[in-house]
Amino acid sequence: MKRHLLLTLLASGVLLITCASCRKKYTMPSDKAPLANTGGITIDSIVNLYGSYYVTASVSPTRLYRFSADANVTCTVIADEKSGNIYKTVYVQDATGTMQVKLINSGGLFVGDLIRINLKGLALDDYGKMIQIDSVDIEKSVAKISSGHPVTPTRMTYNELIRFNNFGLLKYQSRLILLDSVEFSPLDKQKPYADPVGKYSLDRTLLDAYGNSMVVRTSGYAKFAGSPIPCGMGSIVAVLGQYNSDLQLTVRDFSEIKLANTACPLFVHSLDNLQSWTNYNETGNVNWTTGSYSGRTYAEASNYANGKNSACKTWLISPPVDLSAAPSPKLVFTSAYNYTGPSVEVYVSTNYSSGAPSAASWTKLSPALSPGGWVWASSGKIALDSYKSSTTRVAFVYSGTSSTGSTWEIDDFAILAQ
Repeated sequence: MKRHLLLTLLASGVLLITCASCRKKYTMPSDKAPLANTGGITIDSIVNLYGSYYVTASVSPTRLYRFSADANVTCTVIADEKSGNIYKTVYVQDATGTMQVKLINSGGLFVGDLIRINLKGLALDDYGKMIQIDSVDIEKSVAKISSGHPVTPTRMTYNELIRFNNFGLLKYQSRLILLDSVEFSPLDKQKPYADPVGKYSLDRTLLDAYGNSMVVRTSGYAKFAGSPIPCGMGSIVAVLGQYNSDLQLTVRDFSEIKLANTACPLFVHSLDNLQSWTNYNETGNVNWTTGSYSGRTYAEASNYANGKNSACKTWLISPPVDLSAAPSPKLVFTSAYNYTGPSVEVYVSTNYSSGAPSAASWTKLSPALSPGGWVWASSGKIALDSYKSSTTRVAFVYSGTSSTGSTWEIDDFAILAQ
């Protein structure tokens, strides 16, 4: 009996020793293999590579350009996905330029990150003429070197934004820019930046102090999509983009829209139709009509037809606007013209109802007007405090002679109230 018990204990001990020796040893997974750090390349070299392959090559390429060897670009992230307005994309810069980087997966890179992108196997292409490094896998192709590097936008003017490089693309594509003394079109003020319900992206028009217009495109997924557009003037920080022939701005952070909440629209009219306006021929038979060019629709007057000019004086009179209780009302509009002839005149009345304008009292205003050459210009804000009534009207008067006549275009008509 004792011998049996001893054998049992010995067998149990052997089993315990055997099991202990077979216990699985867990090890931490190893880090991913470091990216090859050879073949340094700069962003301006990548842009030149794009141009030589897609634009200036004697034979049009039939396939995407892909980097076949290790080539590393070291750059800083200047715009990320945090606001929801940018998706699966970051924008980067080095000392030579800026570029858009399209990602396979969202997240992981942030403004101020200094990164190294290994380009081997990646595609260099464009979307709507916006150059991009395409389909980047952060895990496989990106090494984060450090974080917290300062990113400062470049203060620019509209004329600088529209400069082009040798390949017919915007010279400062993907750059983080700051625009001063800008405001949104009266037609867009107080409207949301985008559609947060249907998740639709929308374009809104930004104007500088000279009436130059720029598209601000906002995603319906942006955290600020449903926020109302401020009414006043100020500054905005955005990424400069391009979609075919159009300049396009993308806001990276809602806090970088610094516009005053003043001078909100009381009455706006895009002048894409004139159904509520009055056309009156004081002399001749030339009418104000609607015209359009490059996607823009406006009111237009010209006395040139069938190879000759005709003498005329034609009024375009707005519908009545109730300014009786409006605080500090101001008139704004944009104008453009070309050719030689009398300038358009602008008047205001508080007692016109219908018929001949001569039956009412009119005061001539002094807005800023287009310098010619089809250049659009803002009128500036014209005070209407002396013309506050329940039936205030504004009129544009076009004149021409039998020997001369210009073509005038009027758009973005609005009366603002503080």
